[in-house]
Amino acid sequence: MKIAICDDDEKERLQCQEKIEALAAEHGLKVEFDLYSNGRELLFKIEDVENYADIIYLDMNMDGMTGEDAAYRLRERGCTSELIFFTVSKDYVTSAFDVRAFHYVIKGNTPDYKFEQIFLSAARAAEEKNKEYIMCAGAGEYRNIEIRSIRYFSVLKRIVTVHYGAGEEFSFYSTFGKIENRLKEYGFVRVHRSYLVAVEMIRMISFKEVVLQTGEVIPTGRVYYAEVKRAMDEFSERGA
Repeated sequence: MKIAICDDDEKERLQCQEKIEALAAEHGLKVEFDLYSNGRELLFKIEDVENYADIIYLDMNMDGMTGEDAAYRLRERGCTSELIFFTVSKDYVTSAFDVRAFHYVIKGNTPDYKFEQIFLSAARAAEEKNKEYIMCAGAGEYRNIEIRSIRYFSVLKRIVTVHYGAGEEFSFYSTFGKIENRLKEYGFVRVHRSYLVAVEMIRMISFKEVVLQTGEVIPTGRVYYAEVKRAMDEFSERGA
């Protein structure tokens, strides 16, 4: 799980990191950190949607760009990270609602047990979100797509297209290997070097093609045939 901490006070950044590290170790969570000293640095470094942290602790009172401004810009970009306001007062409660912040921590006033509750709740929310959706970004547009609505992915010259919903499509830059690793546990299998398909969507398969439940026909690579059959058999055995 990736945690970002944005605060222009180095001491506050490190103290927040230390608290989270201790909680993560206590609860068996694997975390990694990105630390930022101001809002502009945060926005610049995580411009790529694939680099968004699962949880962002965001100081409200920073020189230059305020945390509030940074939060609004993150949401405008399609960022779905869990935002936790890191502030010295409750004056930003309204802003927290406006940018769908998960919670806020009052510096020097939020007790340790409450800090722990907020972190663990945000971690659970982030884990659930990662299980159910995949964020895709292309040409300045972002889509947070429900995984179970996806039929298949296709790729042409590093441009990946996700086919989902009622005939919807969205194209973006990525690598097929990254997508395959991300979605393998959700029942997606490579049927061809250029196609990754949801096993539950496969109606039948031959050495030449896969026919989906929708009637769509996708070419099959012979080297993938055995793996696709195995995945289909496992899916059937689960009674899905």
